[in-house]
Amino acid sequence: MHLPENIVYITDKLAENGYEAFVVGGCVRDYLLGQCPKDYDVTTSALPEQIIECFKGERLLTNGLKHGTVTVIKDDIPIEITTYRIDGDYKDHRHPEKVEFTSSLKEDLSRRDFTINAMAYSEKTGVVDYFGGQDDLKNGIIRAVGNPYKRFDEDALRILRALRFSSRFGFEIERNTSDAIHRLRYLLERISVERIQTELCGILLGNCYDVLYNYPDVICEIIPELRPSIGFLQYTKYHNRTVYRHTIKATAESDCDIISRLTMLLHDVGKPDSFYMEDGRGRFKGHALISRDISEKVLKRLKFSNKITEEVLFLIENHSIKMNDTDKYIKKAVVRYGEERFLKLIDIHIFDNLGKAEMCLWENDFFRSIAQHTREYLDSQPALTLKSLKVNGNDMMALGFSGADIGKALNFLMDAVIDEHCKNEKDKLIEYLKRNRKNVK
Repeated sequence: MHLPENIVYITDKLAENGYEAFVVGGCVRDYLLGQCPKDYDVTTSALPEQIIECFKGERLLTNGLKHGTVTVIKDDIPIEITTYRIDGDYKDHRHPEKVEFTSSLKEDLSRRDFTINAMAYSEKTGVVDYFGGQDDLKNGIIRAVGNPYKRFDEDALRILRALRFSSRFGFEIERNTSDAIHRLRYLLERISVERIQTELCGILLGNCYDVLYNYPDVICEIIPELRPSIGFLQYTKYHNRTVYRHTIKATAESDCDIISRLTMLLHDVGKPDSFYMEDGRGRFKGHALISRDISEKVLKRLKFSNKITEEVLFLIENHSIKMNDTDKYIKKAVVRYGEERFLKLIDIHIFDNLGKAEMCLWENDFFRSIAQHTREYLDSQPALTLKSLKVNGNDMMALGFSGADIGKALNFLMDAVIDEHCKNEKDKLIEYLKRNRKNVK
């Protein structure tokens, strides 16, 4: 491994003082995968007070001393140095009650979560791998170190970490590790919402289909609202998958950003509640609004930001609206939804279709045509907006409109301009509104 200068400084300093020092964990894994490590953690045989003595005069953070960690600030980058340790009991299924320091690197590595994260490296020894991490990397396997039931009982967050690594790297989870995940999934109730949200995002932003397909029980531990979708038949020629299978297919086919992935994961969560049969066919009247309302509770419970929540709810609410490939429709849609939102909404329609029966896929050419014409329209001229109208809310109030009717009147006039029924001139807009006031809805 080609280690950064600040890391070499740290490990050399410890070695000069007679202590073992290795980089450990994710940085070794990522290097062996041919990826550039984002950060480096150092483990050492030196006790915390010995680490402090080695780096006397350096900027130090000692808030991790309880768990044997001293942070050295080198070149304005914090580097965590942790003494080899053995963890005590994990009574809360998350954090050890105490730690015991050890002089054995193997004992330290044996407490870690997965074999691919339990490797160490130094320039003197090369890679140290006691648990087969290199073979598991080559074979694409996520395997717990030692007894998987013990690993997950110690720290239930490891259940979601296993799924995240599987999604990120496209690795298969080893059978015993997988069995333990299924059996101990109930422990996730002990994990903070913030950590669950972080791991869920990591799962969704990878190669998520296999994880969502193979671990619906785990996903439903954190989003129980999805449980009714599992096995729910749709009884329509447009859907050859259950609601859940359609959902995860559309999710995996969507753009790899959290807005798209959350939207597709939750866009049909209201289908089971809206289902009825008519003429031998399954119907889901109003499912978009029901899905929106359910999703709002999910996103707020998982503490997603207001910005993400607002965008996802908008897309879910409108994911099944009818679209037209005409200049007038495109202009009205850009005004109504905004440029970026409308283009994103077109994408959502495409992702949704990719989860349907093959007979629906032709329609994506139609949606791509709408997207192309929308971009051509936006490139050719400034998009019309309510702000570009030559009248405003004050003008509407002067004409006797109030409350929500002000917005309705302005939208009515915008449609009139787009449809070329009226020019965007103040006098003509007011005159047109007076003549057609009864049509404002």
